[in-house]
Amino acid sequence: MNEHAETGFANEDLIPLRNDEFAYIADLVYGRFGIHLPDQKRVLVSGRLSKRLRQLGCATFGDYIALLNADGSGSELSEMMNRLTTNHSFFFRESSHFDFLTGTVLPELEKERASRGGSQGLANYPLRIWSAGCASGEEVYSLGMLLHDRYALAVGGPDLGLLATDISLTALSTAKQGVYGEQKFTETPEAFRKRYLRSAGAGEWSIAEEIKNMVLFKRLNLMAENYPMKGQFDVILCRNVMIYFDQESRSRVTQNLYRYVKEGGYLFIGHSESLNRDTNPFEYVKPAVYRKLSRATRISGGTA
Repeated sequence: MNEHAETGFANEDLIPLRNDEFAYIADLVYGRFGIHLPDQKRVLVSGRLSKRLRQLGCATFGDYIALLNADGSGSELSEMMNRLTTNHSFFFRESSHFDFLTGTVLPELEKERASRGGSQGLANYPLRIWSAGCASGEEVYSLGMLLHDRYALAVGGPDLGLLATDISLTALSTAKQGVYGEQKFTETPEAFRKRYLRSAGAGEWSIAEEIKNMVLFKRLNLMAENYPMKGQFDVILCRNVMIYFDQESRSRVTQNLYRYVKEGGYLFIGHSESLNRDTNPFEYVKPAVYRKLSRATRISGGTA
């Protein structure tokens, strides 16, 4: 797909974006959010922001930059990021990750917790998963369906906690509403469609309340020095987020995420992404899947 198609604008619809104006916006976005906008993203930036400029009565990007600088509240900066980071997603995207969760990760967690909890098993140990860069909620609700189906009716099942964060307030608002068009569910198992979707009319479907209630949504900039969460997670999914970062920002975010993964826990990234095996602190498991080794394994020099 070319960038004209991605922005939805024809050439004549775009407000011209000068070199210095693009450089200013790119530097601002990188400095505040760690997102790298190379020169080949110029058309995308112009396309995604031109409509906003017209809404605000800005004839040029110079006018818009002046408005950004005059906005002490930061609301327009947030609006700009909402438009620049909007992504297409759908339920159960990159399905091999969900297969690995159900076939490997969850059985491992069940076995480990059973060894510690005896007859109580999982009941004594909450299961915590974080969707970092959750966009409009498709990923975390997919996780919710999978976990609810596996554990909701089980005696002594775990306390399930799902955290979903994103930088975009617009995306988070959509996620909290939990209403999506039919096209979002093409990869959703039929049993889950019947059990967890409610008709919202006009070809739209609402996520069942029992799934919505599993998720806590929060705004978070992954480039922040510290994250406000308490405790660590069994699994973090940060998929199709790091494609926006350059190597320095990717390394910083990876180090931050490492602090919030439990020993033996997993990090999932997008299939189009990769981490430097020589410098990132996680152990490579398979494409787009990494693990935080236990302290004993790290000391002994063993592998996962």
